[in-house]
Amino acid sequence: MKIAVIGSGVWGACTAYHLQKEGLDVDLYDMWGAGNSRSGSGGASRIIRLAYGEDKIYTELTNNSFEFWENLSNKSERKLYHECGMLWLVSQDDSSYITHSAEHIKNCGQSISRLTKKEAIKKYPHINLNDINEIYYEEKAGALLASRCCKSVVRKFKKNGGNTFIGEVKVDENNLDKNDIVFNGKKINADKYIIACGPWGRKLLPEMLGENTYISRQEVYYFSVPNNKAVEFDLNSMPCWLDLNENNPSYYGIPFHLNKGFKIAYDERSTLFDPDTSDRIPMQDLVDRTKSYLYHRFPKLKGLPISETRVCQYENSLDGNFIINWHKKNNDVLVLAGSSGHGFKLGPGLGELVRDIVLENKEIPEFFDIKRLESNDKSSQYYNSQIKYNKRKRLFN
Repeated sequence: MKIAVIGSGVWGACTAYHLQKEGLDVDLYDMWGAGNSRSGSGGASRIIRLAYGEDKIYTELTNNSFEFWENLSNKSERKLYHECGMLWLVSQDDSSYITHSAEHIKNCGQSISRLTKKEAIKKYPHINLNDINEIYYEEKAGALLASRCCKSVVRKFKKNGGNTFIGEVKVDENNLDKNDIVFNGKKINADKYIIACGPWGRKLLPEMLGENTYISRQEVYYFSVPNNKAVEFDLNSMPCWLDLNENNPSYYGIPFHLNKGFKIAYDERSTLFDPDTSDRIPMQDLVDRTKSYLYHRFPKLKGLPISETRVCQYENSLDGNFIINWHKKNNDVLVLAGSSGHGFKLGPGLGELVRDIVLENKEIPEFFDIKRLESNDKSSQYYNSQIKYNKRKRLFN
C-alpha cells in the first residue's frame, strides 16, 4: 500500500513513522521541512503532562506517547525530553480539573499529588504562592524539545526507508473524489492520503475545515536569567508549571533551557492569525501583561529583560478537541486537524491511532469525529471553558 502524508509536523511525522514501520511505502511531504520556525510543531519546547480533567482519551494518548519520546531521547545524540515534573497552581476556587485528572492518571500507573502551601513554599521558595489556593505536583511530566523531537522522528523515518519531499502541495477540494492532490505541479499517486497540515489545513480544505477551525495568535517569551540564578531556575531544579485560573487564560512556563531563557506564555486564543500573512511581532500590551505576571509570580526574576520572543499560532477546532475524519468526498483521504495548542506531546500516540484507523479500519473515536461540531454536542470540559472565554473576547457571536 502506498501512503502519502501531507505535513511533517509532529502529527504527520509520527503517523508516517508508524505506518512505514509496518512495512508500507510512505512518502512525507512538507513545504519547509520538519520542525521549521513557521510550523505549529516548531519552536524550542513543549510541556508534556497527563492531566486532562474529564477528557481521559488525551491522558491515554499522552501516556502512550511517553515511551516513544523517552526511547527517542535516549538514542539521540542530544537530549529531547527532560522529566522535571509539572506544578499545577490553582488560583481559582474550582479544582475539579485536577481531581478529575487524578483518577485517569492513576489508571495509567502514575500519580498527581496535592502539596500543602507550607510544603510547596519549602520546596519552591522562589515562587510566590500567596494568591494560590491549591498546589498539585504531577511527577510523570516535563519538557519536550519540540523542534529537535520533530526532526528526530523524521530522521528515524528516513533511516527506516521513508521518503521525504520539500515543496508545495495543492489540494483541489472540489475534485478530491479524483485524488486531485498535487506536489510541485505533479499529481501525487497513492492508495491513501493523510493530510496533517496544522494551520494550513483550513486553506487546503476550506469546505471541511473553514467553519470548524480557526487560527489564533500565540506569543512566547524567554526571560534572560543571569548566571547566578540559572541553576535555581533550570530544568534540573524546578518543574514546568501552569497557573490554572478560570477567569483568565492560563499562564504556563518551562524552566531555563537551551540557553534561551525562562519560558513563559499566555494561553490567549482571541486574536485571529494568518500563518502566511500576519506579522510575527509581539504585541506590547501582552508583553507588559506577561512581565507583570512573571515579576509577581517569580519575585527573584523581577526586572529581568526578555531575551527572545516567538510569535506562533494555534490551529483550534471550535471545541478545542482534535478532528480525525475521512473526507466526505473521498474515503481514501484522512484529515487530521484541530490540535488546539495541546497536540504536540501526544503525537506518537495519535500516530499509532491513525495507523490502526488506516490499516485495521479501527473506528474513529466519536470524541474526534467532526460530526460533533455539526450536531452541537458540546460535552468537553475544555470546550466549555474555551467558549466561555472566547465569547467574552467576542471571537464567537
